[in-house]
Amino acid sequence: MRELKRVLLAPRLWLLLLGLLLGSLFLTVTEDRHDAGFYEYFNRELAWMQTHPSGEAVERIDAELTHIQMLSLLHRWTQGEGDEYAEEELSEYYGADFAERIAVGELQISDTAMSYCWKRQNVYQQLREQLAYLREYPEYLNTVHANAKQMGALAVFGSSFSTRNIEKTDRDFPKSVRIKLDSNFALENLVTDQIGSYCLLVYAFAVVLAFLNERKRGLWSLIHGSPGGRARLALRRALILLLACAVGTAVLLGGKLLLISLRCGGWGDLSRNVQSSPAFRDFPWVMSVRQFLWYFFALRLFGVWLAGLILWAILQGINQLPLALGTAGVFLAAEYTAFRFIPDSYAIVILRYVNLFALVDVPTVALHYLNLNLFGRPVQGFLLSLLLSLPLALTALGANLLLAAKKKPVSRQNPILGILDRLRRPFSMAVGRLRLLGMELYKLLWLQNGIFVLLAVAVFAFGYMETPYPDTELYNVRLAGISNAMAGPITEETLRTIDGKLKEYESWEQTEAIANQIDILTELREKVAQSLEAKDGLWLINQTGPAALMNAQGGAAQRRNALVLLLALVLLLAGLFAQERQGRMGMLLRGSTGGRRRLRRRKLSAAALTVLLLFLFFEAGELKLIYETYGPLALAAPLQSMDFFAASTYPVSLGVGVAVFLLLRLLGLWLAAMAVCLVSCLCKRTNTAILTSCGVLVLPACLSYMGVNLLDGLSAVKLLSPMECSALIWPFVVLLCIAFTMLVNLLWLPYREGRD
Repeated sequence: MRELKRVLLAPRLWLLLLGLLLGSLFLTVTEDRHDAGFYEYFNRELAWMQTHPSGEAVERIDAELTHIQMLSLLHRWTQGEGDEYAEEELSEYYGADFAERIAVGELQISDTAMSYCWKRQNVYQQLREQLAYLREYPEYLNTVHANAKQMGALAVFGSSFSTRNIEKTDRDFPKSVRIKLDSNFALENLVTDQIGSYCLLVYAFAVVLAFLNERKRGLWSLIHGSPGGRARLALRRALILLLACAVGTAVLLGGKLLLISLRCGGWGDLSRNVQSSPAFRDFPWVMSVRQFLWYFFALRLFGVWLAGLILWAILQGINQLPLALGTAGVFLAAEYTAFRFIPDSYAIVILRYVNLFALVDVPTVALHYLNLNLFGRPVQGFLLSLLLSLPLALTALGANLLLAAKKKPVSRQNPILGILDRLRRPFSMAVGRLRLLGMELYKLLWLQNGIFVLLAVAVFAFGYMETPYPDTELYNVRLAGISNAMAGPITEETLRTIDGKLKEYESWEQTEAIANQIDILTELREKVAQSLEAKDGLWLINQTGPAALMNAQGGAAQRRNALVLLLALVLLLAGLFAQERQGRMGMLLRGSTGGRRRLRRRKLSAAALTVLLLFLFFEAGELKLIYETYGPLALAAPLQSMDFFAASTYPVSLGVGVAVFLLLRLLGLWLAAMAVCLVSCLCKRTNTAILTSCGVLVLPACLSYMGVNLLDGLSAVKLLSPMECSALIWPFVVLLCIAFTMLVNLLWLPYREGRD
């Protein structure tokens, strides 16, 4: 009972569970791209269609989509973007008096009305896709069985495994399934959620680490030598791990179920078969949604318990905890690589199913039907994972009991650690020769794991960053394509090229597309002629790249990138001052030569260099992505070549403008870094500094990313997006940077006179 209370009632464990729950719910909300009110309108339309035949439902959807399309065309026509063909279409649909009907308010085309109109369009498109799936699914099952019969009759499929695989596929898939139209958003959100599975794995790993606290406190020998301190304690810990996994699964999965139920308006009819959702198209087992939810909960609980047992066996088997953690990390990385990146066609695809993550991330394998060649016999991959899970769990449990009973706290020196010690000696000697700035960088980047934070940012920037969309307010979208094709300095040759294209298009048969192209070329010719007359030396450039980089709209991708940068800043710099106060080194440093002013300057210099490294990694990835997507930036072109800066009087190039933009972003990043340093000065522990910095910087950024505008003005995301700020704000930002720097340097240093 005491061990149960020590582990399960630990405040750190519950704080971790709460943090994982909030993070999982935050990602669930932010990844949902449906507008507010979408689910309410969807459920209202769904209720009508469930009481009417599918033919009437399809007719209603087609009529509504046509009406929405015509309203959108009418809105564009009123904005001056229509042509004679659009006017004829509108007259045919609304009548010749449609302009008068707009004037008297009978036809509503305001921005609010159009926003509601496009929301309805998304609803009807979703309903049409679901109805199409319900109509095609019986045909899909018939095709599966028909193909099985046809391929089984061909001689080319006469080999043992191929024939058995075809026969097994025919047996596994049902002949028919009763499916119905219903809301599948909650169910699909649940089965496509991967973050929740890995959050639960992190929680189980934290529980396992709590079992090894006696090693940190030097009590391993005492516990190992006490009655019941071996196998009996290990057995109870295995049960505690199972109970902890049940609590964690209930909290994380229950919170997820509650959130998506409230957000999506319920789960629909729980007695309907899961094949009613397109996500279960290749799911061969017929069961209700209610049954699937129970099985899903049980499998997730068992899978995370099995993962905890395996990780516990690894950590128990190695005396030195750092080496054990490194081994566990390598094992998890190898398992995840095999689980994620082995294609179906590879002979070693079985490693995806004989895998720890096959039961941690259940939907990935359960919703993907694949038969494996196991000694010439076809075995469904997910069933193989289920069959191996119980013996694997018993083996892991037995290994833990055996290790707890037989593993001695004192043993001979680990040969791997001996090799590492020999490799560490020259490295330690080199570090000992570093001057003060080098030592501070060493502490930030190595001792406080800053290098891993920078590597994580680099991986995000070069592998997972979303392609930024160009801000259409910064350039003329109509002229973008032709300007890109004719990129270069504007000369008389440019004008002749445009005239030649105009003559060529005018000689073709006049269609709507050709007429539109002639209008674009005519508009571009006027722009080129004005530039030649003014002799301003402008270029025709590809403006989509700079518009994507200098986005002023503050979209979701821009907010997410700023959130990543702010979180990385917190993890990098929160321990700059707090780490040494936590180690009770303040008095020693105050009494040493240069332990006050010179040390603080070196610390801030190390922080500045670290911020610069973070900025360079991130911007290199962003510029690489923009180059690959939109092409190179015309950095040598005059700044006025970009439409947004056409009225600028500064005689500089676009490259200088981009450099100024990036420097302003770096300035905003430095301001945020100073805020983290200030928090680090005020806190006595690193964890406290991290949590406080997250509350000051990351939380407002999260709310801004989620669309909550209450704290948007206080969020640092705008400092990382200079185009969002007005031009007058930047002198105040510079002054605020100086003020923060002076505050950190002169007032809030932890090495000031007096006691900590």
